[in-house]
Amino acid sequence: MNKLHYHLRLLFTSDSDKEFFIFVYNILGFCPKNLTVYKQSFTHKSAKGNECNERLEFLGDAILGSVVADYLYDNFPKENEGFLSTLRSNIVNRQSMNKIGLELHLQRNLCAQIPNLSKNDAIGNCLEAFIGAIYKDLGYKKAKEFIIKKIILPHINEKKNLKNNCASNHKSLLLQYCQRTKQNLEYKTVSIATDKMPLFLAEVYIDGNKISEAKGRSKKIAEQAAAKIALCSKKSLPKKTSDKQNLMDAKPTQN
Repeated sequence: MNKLHYHLRLLFTSDSDKEFFIFVYNILGFCPKNLTVYKQSFTHKSAKGNECNERLEFLGDAILGSVVADYLYDNFPKENEGFLSTLRSNIVNRQSMNKIGLELHLQRNLCAQIPNLSKNDAIGNCLEAFIGAIYKDLGYKKAKEFIIKKIILPHINEKKNLKNNCASNHKSLLLQYCQRTKQNLEYKTVSIATDKMPLFLAEVYIDGNKISEAKGRSKKIAEQAAAKIALCSKKSLPKKTSDKQNLMDAKPTQN
């Protein structure tokens, strides 16, 4: 029935839109109704003269967040908020969305005046706009089906691997601790002038109090090192009532 519907829709699609119709169908796995809204999702603001995809991106981002949160809540019933937040971030962060967009070959139809398009966030933004277009064209159920099939499932492995990935990330562990204890976590990272390689100094603040600092050859390395130092020193972390167990759960093993 689906194939019959596809051929009928293709038959009544204008010659100029046939190629785009097939492209969208191959990504979705089902027939689009309103090609106009999908064309808009592929129109970057740099392509002047056409309505850009920023509003659809806004909509798609909201739907993506709700679907991922709902899926993780249902499929990881014994995990805490920190684990769920970290996993959601791993799925929907900008790097991940850009990668998925490239895997879906969205750049082939993205209308944009941008050099090195494959290395630009416009791909990930286009994916979010595409999700918005699915929602406007076919509704929430189809948008959810697309997100689970194309974004969530291909990027979720065994639960054990996910836990190991989160546990090796000291920033994630520190964030989980601060979320459980309802404290504000902040990183202040600056570049240090050197004659040789770049060097960064990262400082960890919890509720406005400086907890630790560390240096690294990149911002990411410096912040991870500062977070590890904070976690490895029980005395350095501010604690609230009944938070001793939370701290022990988050504390990594020193190398």
